[in-house]
Amino acid sequence: MSIKNSSLLAMLLLVSMLSACTNRPSTEGDPKRRLNDYISRTFNLKGIEDRAVLMTYLTGSAKSRLAVWSDDQFRQAFLETKREFVKLVFNETKKSSATETNITYELTYIDKSKGSGAKITNKKLCTLVQEQGAWFIKDVRNIKELVEYSEGMEMSLP
Repeated sequence: MSIKNSSLLAMLLLVSMLSACTNRPSTEGDPKRRLNDYISRTFNLKGIEDRAVLMTYLTGSAKSRLAVWSDDQFRQAFLETKREFVKLVFNETKKSSATETNITYELTYIDKSKGSGAKITNKKLCTLVQEQGAWFIKDVRNIKELVEYSEGMEMSLP
């Protein structure tokens, strides 16, 4: 092996080691973990300034929609809600391409604003895209919503 080739090999090894030691959160490399982290954050926001944190998880139409919300809309949707996380279940993951993945999931939470502690289950389809080695939420679509009231009354909405 020539000195030139061994120098190139050493440089490639150094670059790969440095890239493994970046300060990037570990959830950026796995679309399910990235989506899970985003959802967890939405249940634990403290103020308007947290919108910037949510924006770091988004791209495309999802990012555009959140960016145009007024402070009042953001406050009402995330800060003034009386939601309590119950569970998150990933149903299906489909890779559309090397850089795009669709995840179908169910999010269940208690919503005290809908009466006597209604339990809401939303089935959603999330599209994530990989940009520069990290996964970002591009779009989220509601598929179905189930509302269960503590009195045993249920209502399903499309």
